[in-house]
Amino acid sequence: MKNKLNYFIARFNCFGIGFYYLTKLAKQDAWITLILGTLIGIIILYFYGLIKKKLNNQNLKEFLLNKKLGFIYITLFIIFNIYLILILLTLLSLFTSAFYLVNTPQIIINLGFIILVILLTFKGKFVLENLSNLLYVFSLIIIFTFLILLLKYFDFNNLTPILVIKPTNIIKASLIYASLTAIPQFITIDYNIDTKKLIKSYLVSSLTLFIILTAIILGLGNLGEIYSFPEYIVLKQIKLFNFIENVENISCFVWYMDIFITLSTISINIFEYLPKKYNKLTLIITLIITTLFTNYYICNNYEKIIILFLSSPLILSIFLILFLTLLFYKKDIKKSS
Repeated sequence: MKNKLNYFIARFNCFGIGFYYLTKLAKQDAWITLILGTLIGIIILYFYGLIKKKLNNQNLKEFLLNKKLGFIYITLFIIFNIYLILILLTLLSLFTSAFYLVNTPQIIINLGFIILVILLTFKGKFVLENLSNLLYVFSLIIIFTFLILLLKYFDFNNLTPILVIKPTNIIKASLIYASLTAIPQFITIDYNIDTKKLIKSYLVSSLTLFIILTAIILGLGNLGEIYSFPEYIVLKQIKLFNFIENVENISCFVWYMDIFITLSTISINIFEYLPKKYNKLTLIITLIITTLFTNYYICNNYEKIIILFLSSPLILSIFLILFLTLLFYKKDIKKSS
């Protein structure tokens, strides 16, 4: 079945992390790093496609289940999914408590999301895929609508001078963008998505992210690098008919869609990779423990939040290297047989 999961998964890490990195490192040249990062991301997705091809229409669990190192890879895949949950829940609580529910305990915010995710998980992949197709349309409509509303606030002088940033910063920012957007795509390894469609969804995601990043540069200039969520701040400029304000709150549905779809994909992965006996109960316990750990160990300490976000490109790259060993894993099995 066709789905748009990859569109949302490519976007979530740029909210609060990716755009902050790009504007901090490349300033007005950040849009160049996004283009270069997209090209690097396509290369990563090519290797992702090779891994899917090696699975030969099996899901990852079936392929690894009876192999000697299978348990290690399955455990690694579950850890990868849980790591992404830590990032997602931290972003969710940080943004919501900063701009909306200031006096609401962060644990309430995250548990509300997790309950919805669990309910969707028990409905299965079919419901998730249908929901992704529906929300995909709403996401594009909201993004292009707000682009039109922002046009009169743009200052194109903010794009100049071009190519004055150090080449090392451009390369570093491009690699960071690729790692944040392309590596998490591995969580859809068990979905029926061929490489061409995956790259197409990734390009659409990059287009929307390019629009948002360019809007940040044109609307805020170098001020964009001082905000944790510059994509939200730039939208606060919008006023309709000189008296309607706070329309930026509507745009937040786009980011909540990204987080919700990605969390649900991860939850279904964990549910399917857990042992069948008591897997529903085990999933609930796993998600609740992860939520409690995020809120009481990470979110209550700003230093740990910074460490989590700044280290995420490196940690994701390590996961990529480990997953790429699957390309040699099957060849070794064939030789030994």
